[in-house]
Parts: sequence; structure tokens; C-alpha cells
Amino acid sequence: MTRTVLVTGARGKTGREVAARLRRSGVLVRAGSSQPAGTTTAGTAQVRFDWHDPATWREAVAGVDAIYLMRPDLPAAPELVAGAVEANPDAQVVLLSEQGAETLSPDHWVRRVEDAVVTRAASWTLLRPSWFHQVLTDPRFYRDAIRDDRVLSLPSGGAPIAWVDARDIADVAVAVLRAPEDHHGRAYTITGPEPVPVASVARELSARLGHRVRAEDPAPEDTLHGLDPWTADLLDDLYRRVRHGGFGELSPAVKQITGREPTSMGEFIGAHLDRWRANPMPAP
Repeated sequence: MTRTVLVTGARGKTGREVAARLRRSGVLVRAGSSQPAGTTTAGTAQVRFDWHDPATWREAVAGVDAIYLMRPDLPAAPELVAGAVEANPDAQVVLLSEQGAETLSPDHWVRRVEDAVVTRAASWTLLRPSWFHQVLTDPRFYRDAIRDDRVLSLPSGGAPIAWVDARDIADVAVAVLRAPEDHHGRAYTITGPEPVPVASVARELSARLGHRVRAEDPAPEDTLHGLDPWTADLLDDLYRRVRHGGFGELSPAVKQITGREPTSMGEFIGAHLDRWRANPMPAP
């Protein structure tokens, strides 16, 4: 029997990769997004899924076998996720959480989101990735500063980060979604092959691009000006955990689940050099 999987955040870093891999493996995909793509692809139904509109996610989860659930970064996320899971409690839920969630207090926002799934879904798996490689190529994060200002600024305190490729996360997610009985009740930390400090990332970029990319390590409070209080608190907590090594521990999950080594930072940078060039090289 063909499985149907709802992929929330289907236009996001991991969501689009999960949807593409599921579709290629013969799974029927409901690609959920607050702004669904206008085009359709064989094996994929575009559906509206907006965390601000409960009617959309109740309809999107109806009748699916599984849900790839990208956690919404909203203050009410624990309650919203609980409602979405309760709308189809028999569906397998694979939640995208974050590295180190197990070390947080039970009342922490991250843990409460996880608990919303664990206490409601009949079958569940938690994915806890480290920082994505893709934040380096995303204009909403670090791409423009690397490309235009030749600086990578992140308040890490020099602590290493076990950066992981979103495509490796997607490979793990798809393996879990295709074999729920093998992964029920498990929580997987997902990392790259080595912990890499920000300064080392900047040196790698410099060597590959042929010009210096400077690493900066600002105080966390210097990066939070102008943000709303909830987002500022969320990022302040995140940066504190980075500085204390909370995103530097390695996990073998990618190799154990997919059978191959995770993508290294060097491999990622080498494959995306044009994203940081002011005048990209023309295609051959």
C-alpha cells in the first residue's frame, strides 16, 4: 500500500528535500506550506498549511499515514503542534527539533514542543540536528555578509559546531518515514562528521574564495537589538548553548541510518562557492 506523507514547511531547507526524496521513492506527498507552490508535480499535492490558521492544518493532516513536522518558531508552538497531532493521532510524526533538546528543562519551549508530539502521537521519532550548513548560503542568515562584507559573525565564543547538511537530515527523515516500526520512540541527534569552529569555517571560505573572510565573535546581546522580546530570548538562549559547547558533540546517526558518511563542511563549501561570489563564474 502506498503511504501518504504530509511534509510541513515543504518549501524550507529540509522540507523541500524530504518531499523530493519521498516522491522519488513512490510515496504520495502532501506538500504543506502557508503559500503553496502554484505548480504541481506527479506524486505531490500542494496543500495550504498555515500555523496561524488551524483550519488549514486540520484539513492537511486528515487521512495521512505520516507527518514530517517542521517545528514552528512561534511562542504558541507547543499548543499548535499538540493541536495538529491531535487532528490525526494515528499518523506517524517525525518532528524536526534541535540538538541538545534532551539537556533542557521540561518547561523549556523546545522540550514542550517535543512533548506535544511524544504524548499524543501513536508513533513518533524526534530528529535533533545541529546547525545547518545551509544557513551559510541563506540570504536571511549569513550569505550576504559573507559575500558582500566578507565577514562571518556568530556569537559562538569560539566553541565548535557540528554543522550538518540539510540534505543529510532529509535522508535520515525519509529513512525514518519509510520504516516507522524501526524508529518509533527514538530521538536521533544528527550532526556532520566533525565539529568546526566559526573561525575555521571562515578560513575555509577564505582559502576557497581566494580572499579573506573575517570571523567575528560578537557578544550575544549585540546581535539582538530590534528583535521582539520572545525572539530575543530564544536567540540569547541558543547562543548561550552554542558558547557552552551544546552544538559541538558528534553523533553517528547519519552513517547508522543512511549507510553513508555525512557531508563535511569542506565538501559543502566547495559545492557552493558561487553563492558567496559577488560576480559568480559563468557556467561552462
